[in-house]
Amino acid sequence: KKVAKNYKSIRVCLDSNHTHEHVLAELEAYAPLTSVGSYCAVFDTFVEDLPAEMFPDRPWGKSDNPKTAVWEYLRRMKESGQKAMDGTPLNFEINKSIENKLLITVAPDGYLKRLG
Repeated sequence: KKVAKNYKSIRVCLDSNHTHEHVLAELEAYAPLTSVGSYCAVFDTFVEDLPAEMFPDRPWGKSDNPKTAVWEYLRRMKESGQKAMDGTPLNFEINKSIENKLLITVAPDGYLKRLG
């Protein structure tokens, strides 16, 4: 927050541990830093769309991954009236236009655009 307050435009990219709980905690901590009109990009949301046996040696998989965390975060955000770092209401939408332009992406439903 201390570093972010010195910038006008802030984009957040999340790509670490891919469990639902970890990504949800990252979204709660970092998404509010995103500036209006910019993005919070959550990578590897494709895990939800793959067969459960694709990740037998990982703690994440079907129903426990970045995409399920995005969906949960957006639901919670609407219910809670959470504020952004700039003090305005926090409002994101999934921007499908990016993934439609790319045609292939590791982040379906993961491009969250902050609305004003």
